[in-house]
This record gives sequence, structure tokens and C-alpha cells, in this order.
Amino acid sequence: MDSITVGIEPSGGARIIILFKADERMANFLQRVLNRLTQVIRVEPLEGETSIVREIALVKTKPLKGEKRGEVLHQIEEVGGRVLEVKEDAIIAEIHGHHERIERVLNSLGSEVLDEVARSGQVYISREFE
Repeated sequence: MDSITVGIEPSGGARIIILFKADERMANFLQRVLNRLTQVIRVEPLEGETSIVREIALVKTKPLKGEKRGEVLHQIEEVGGRVLEVKEDAIIAEIHGHHERIERVLNSLGSEVLDEVARSGQVYISREFE
């Protein structure tokens, strides 16, 4: 399992998104197993092509000075991120979008800049209308 995300639907039920990598046979097996659970109403496989996928990451930097701080602020804003707070030369920011984009930003900032990272996991919603 790569990630699990839970949200409450307007009906009051919970939508649980479980992300895993599997071939078709394994995916079908997992779908059958989940459908057998008594409190599961519906299991619906979602794929990137038929769904909108997003993830959010909150990042806190180590204290940064001068030019390095400016570079990091520019980098966050360049990818559509949002600076939430700047305190004692540290930055707290939000980065959202596709998993790959977030990975790219986190890798480019690196452990010498990042102090803490909190990620939501991937959230999917189908492009289909009922």
C-alpha cells in the first residue's frame, strides 16, 4: 500500500482511498476482498486517466538567511506553492498538485533546506458524472 486517505462524504459515510501498485490480477483480487467487508458499500477502481488526482504537502524549512531564503521563496512560488508563515528565518509553505510535482520540489529543496514535511497522500475523484 502506497497511501491511504479518508474523507467524509456529504451523506455522512466515509470515502477511503487506498493507493497501491498492482497488476490487473492483483487489483481484481483486492477489489473482491474489499467488497466482502460488511461495512463497505462500494469498491471503485480509479485510474489517473479517468480521475483527477491531487496531493498536498506542508513543508517547514530550517532557518535560512539572505540569498538562500530568497531562492527557496522563489522556488516555492514558482511551482504554485503558497507561503503560509515566515518566522525566525524559517518558512512554512503549502505545495499542492500531482505526486510527481511534489516529489520534484521536495527533492530539489533537499534535506539541507527542509526541516519537516507533512503529506496528505493522493486524493482521487472520478471525472465521470452519474
